[in-house]
Formats: sequence, structure tokens, C-alpha cells
Amino acid sequence: MWILSEKIDRIQTVLNKHNVDGWIIFCHHSYDVHQRYLLEKWFASPTLTLIPKRGKPSVITSQMEAMLVNEEIYEVNAYKKGSELTEMVNNLLKSFQDKSTLALNFVEPSEVFSKFSSDILTSGTFSALTSINKNLNYVSAKDIIFDVRAVKTQKEIKNHEIAAKLAEELMEEVIEPLIKPGMVEKELAAIIEFECNKRGGVAFEPIVASGPNAAIPHHKAGAGKIEENQVLLIDYGVAYEMSNSDITHTYWIGSKPKEEILRAYEAVHEAKEAAFSKIRAGVSSHIVEMAVREKFEEFGYDHEKLYIHSTGHAIGIETHDIGVGIYRAYPDRPAKELLENSVITVEPGLYFAGDFGIRLEDDCVVTKDGGRRLSNTPKEMVCL
Repeated sequence: MWILSEKIDRIQTVLNKHNVDGWIIFCHHSYDVHQRYLLEKWFASPTLTLIPKRGKPSVITSQMEAMLVNEEIYEVNAYKKGSELTEMVNNLLKSFQDKSTLALNFVEPSEVFSKFSSDILTSGTFSALTSINKNLNYVSAKDIIFDVRAVKTQKEIKNHEIAAKLAEELMEEVIEPLIKPGMVEKELAAIIEFECNKRGGVAFEPIVASGPNAAIPHHKAGAGKIEENQVLLIDYGVAYEMSNSDITHTYWIGSKPKEEILRAYEAVHEAKEAAFSKIRAGVSSHIVEMAVREKFEEFGYDHEKLYIHSTGHAIGIETHDIGVGIYRAYPDRPAKELLENSVITVEPGLYFAGDFGIRLEDDCVVTKDGGRRLSNTPKEMVCL
């Protein structure tokens, strides 16, 4: 329970920082990840959670799911039918003083494509909520969401450590010994999902990409077979207490990789190390990104053509979380400084369309002294 109390305390501190009187999350089937984050359960019924800037938070949910709410933390209001839900939501919003400011999970139209992770309310729900009490000010919760999710608590960092450790152990002890030529990609992906669930949960649908499919960064595991004398790329993660890991290995199926494969693998590994040499709190993400691209240039690879994504993203309650990742600065997208106690991925790659791809991905905690690794993909290519 103390972990949940810590979350509420942190959110109320953020609300006071932004001079917001309350944060409302309203959805059904828990499609808003913040509801699962705050209630630590999955709710099928329409459920509203209110975190006020001071005082006890409250939840409105159905009678059949009210027992899932922690009553030591939340004031619980249970409804039997839709008309009661409507009345409870109306009464809640009308209880605020005029000119109070409430944050909702939406963004302004001009930010839909850049802040989409905070744009969660449907237009109908937004209209319904904001029409109940027009004497209130409604603002986007995007800044609150960023402050809550971008920097982790020590408990969340510990959970990320466990998630990464579990992922590495399952790959080394269970998955690697199982991989054989002739296996189907989606068969192996299903096994990985099963093993992740045994250890806590699946962070995301695993990517299993063999041969030319490894040149597609977000390939969906299909009916393709794992064949000898080809690369095999596996991108997967364990979810542990709402903290995810995200790790990518690239293997060679066979006894001896081709020289071009070994050279590309070496370049990707050295690019990953170049990124880690620059990571620390306060450093521009652009500096880290360019260290990777410069390393590829040293190896003679055209990074503009062969490196088709950024080097890393924030990771947290979602695998691609809100926060500061590693990316290039552009005139319309200035770089941000890496945040202390954030958790990010480092995942350089080279992709040769129609032939093969190499990606290595590790998770790390950003500290003032550098990037503390939570996982460590191997320097030498593993042959299976």
C-alpha cells in the first residue's frame, strides 16, 4: 500500500506545482493506462478516478468492481446502473468551487500529433464532462503526465531492474536453448510471451524476425521459418509491477557468421557503447544520438540510409513511455536534456533491406554519473 501512497503523494505535489485543483481520469475497460497505474487493477466498467491537489482521492465505479479499489487510499462510490453513474459524476464536478482548474487527459488540436500519448479521452466523453459544470477551467493533463511518468521513484527503478533481470534470464536459460532451424517465427513469439507471463507479464508483443525480416525494425512475427545461416532478431520484454523491460538480441543461426554480418554486429555494439559513453543526466539527447551516428560513419556505414530510427526511448508503465529519449534535434523539434532517474532504452541498429538487420537494445537508468545498465547484450554475436 505504501507504493500506492507514494504515487498519490507525488501526483499531489505535481498538481500543486502546476496550480491544478484536481486530475480526473475517466474510461472503461481501463484503456487509459493511468487508471491502471493509479488503481493497480483492470476495470471493465466505466470508472472515474479523481486525484485532488490535497485530501483523499476518490473513485466512482460499478458495484461489482468497487471491491477492487483500495479503500484505505480512495473514497469509493459504487453505482448499480448508468443513471447513478451520471448522477455521481455530475455531483462530483458540481462540488468544485467556481473557477477551479481540473486536468483531463486531452491535448489541444495543435498538439495531437506530438503529444498523442496524453490525448486519451474520446471527444464524446470530453464534451460530456466539460458540459456538466461550465464554471470550471479544464486544462490538458499533459504536463502533469510528463512530470509523473518521466522520472521514476526508487521503487519503480527497482521494478525495472527486476523486469530486465527476468527478461535476460528467460532468454539465456529458456529461449536460447529452444531455438532451432525450422521453427516458425510466431511459434517462438508465443513461447516468449508464455515465459514472460510466467515471470510477471508481457511488456509488448515480441518481435521475432528471421533473415530478411530482421531488416524491418517493427516486423510482426509471422509464418516465416527460422533458417540456418541467417540472422535472428528478437525484441521482447517482461512487465513487472507496471514497470517494463525492452531488450533486443540479434543471433546467428549456424556455426560461423559471414564477415559482413560480424562487421555490422561489431559496428552496432560499438555504437551502443558510444551512446553509453555520453549518457548522463543533463546531457542533450542530441549529443548521444550523434555519437551513435558518428560511430556508424567510422565503420563506413551510411547512417542516413541504414539507421532508420532514433537511438532510444523512455520506458516505464508503457514500453514506449512519456519522457526524454535519445533522438536528433531538428529546427521544429529541439533536443531535451536527459533526466536523472529516468529509465531509457539504448538500441542502435543497421538495416539492410531485403537481406538482414542487426539491433542491440539495453535498458538503463540515467544518473548524474552516467547510464547505469539494467541489461547488457553481448559484445560477441551468439551463434545458435
